Amino acid sequence: MVFDRIQTGILIIEPETHTIIDANDHAESLTGVTKDKLTGKVCHDFVCPAHCGECPITDLHKTFHNTERVLISASGERIPILKTVASATVGGKMYLIESFVDIRDRKKAEARKIALLAYLNESLLRIKKPLELTEQNLNQIEQQVESGEYNAEEIRMQIRIQSKNIETMVATLQELAKKAVEDHNDIPENFREFIIRK
Repeated sequence: MVFDRIQTGILIIEPETHTIIDANDHAESLTGVTKDKLTGKVCHDFVCPAHCGECPITDLHKTFHNTERVLISASGERIPILKTVASATVGGKMYLIESFVDIRDRKKAEARKIALLAYLNESLLRIKKPLELTEQNLNQIEQQVESGEYNAEEIRMQIRIQSKNIETMVATLQELAKKAVEDHNDIPENFREFIIRK
């Protein structure tokens, strides 16, 4: 019952022939192949992109423990997984126990994180120089006021200019936010509308 209900795909493989001798329900779900069609077949044909004679475990003697790999489904989809392979002896014979966890959601989250970092970096680059110039101009205004040698109308005009510059920077950030929302379909609709309306 645990074998079939655990949310991890599990295959039991005969290492010499690479034949699948058993599979659990989650392995069926991920591969898109029923257990009766998986059992008796070579694992290379279903779940492993390696060619015959190049098995990472039996031929190349690699170890897998939560190693990121690719599972090939019946539809040809390449599904990112975390794979662990262990050996076990049953009835005096050694088998490979291959388990794998679907990490598509994790990959999507990583892609969103990268996109967010790119957005933040672009935002910073586009407003960094204008912010520096605005800071310098405000400092100059402050120095003029502190010296007591200034024309009130000229100061007022300079403040209006800096206010306009800040408005432009805010508009730039809003434009970038809207572009980021339009480029990502996985953003909640209510948040998308909120950003676009701003």
